Amino acid sequence: MSMKYHHLSGFLCFVAAGVTLFTILNYTALGAETLVQRGQKLFKKCVHCHTYNQHQGHRIGPNLYGMFGRKAGAIADYDYSEAWKTADFTWTNKTLDTYLKAPHKMIPNNRMPFNGLSRADDRRALITYMKTIVVP
Repeated sequence: MSMKYHHLSGFLCFVAAGVTLFTILNYTALGAETLVQRGQKLFKKCVHCHTYNQHQGHRIGPNLYGMFGRKAGAIADYDYSEAWKTADFTWTNKTLDTYLKAPHKMIPNNRMPFNGLSRADDRRALITYMKTIVVP
């Protein structure tokens, strides 16, 4: 193989690798964007009862702003049910996923009129979106 073709084949391999990497990165970004968009659609049901901006008050349910890393049932100016007042966990991706899957199983006798999201991909999408709006 001549030196000219050797350089050309190396260049073509480099271009192919670049195109592959570009495709993977764009697919990943598109996948993340789609996940956030799906979560945003799911969250529209939550805003009937919850607010999520730092300076908003509560609705029927507590304001969700800053919930990740906070102890459940711990907002001082919200009137939680006894079930929530005795909840003993901190909100993380995992605890929120467990709660969203079966709210009344995790917190029996809670007043939230929500039966849960059975699909793991819906829960993941909702949590992904929530982390874009409720994290300080």
